Amino acid sequence: CVSWRDLGPSGRWSPAGCSRVGGDSQRSVCACSHFSTFAILTFLQPLPESFALSVVTRVGMSLSLLCLSLAIVTFVLCRSLGSLSLTLHLHLSLCLFA
Repeated sequence: CVSWRDLGPSGRWSPAGCSRVGGDSQRSVCACSHFSTFAILTFLQPLPESFALSVVTRVGMSLSLLCLSLAIVTFVLCRSLGSLSLTLHLHLSLCLFA
């Protein structure tokens, strides 16, 4: 049982303040002394960095941001249509881009 600790620009999972209070081999019951994002980790060893995965992540994120920015520009330029659906899609695109 762990919770997310925010450490400036990054963070990590920490068992501080959380403990396993029950359960069996299929389920766990955790208790934490604070509010945060919680998880149950089953593998605590650090995974090796993969160069290929890093490249795919950066290329995918770049393409996603490019497409979202094009969608935002399109929705802003089509304001003359003035529909609620268009406004909702614009706000969704802005939230995803952020």
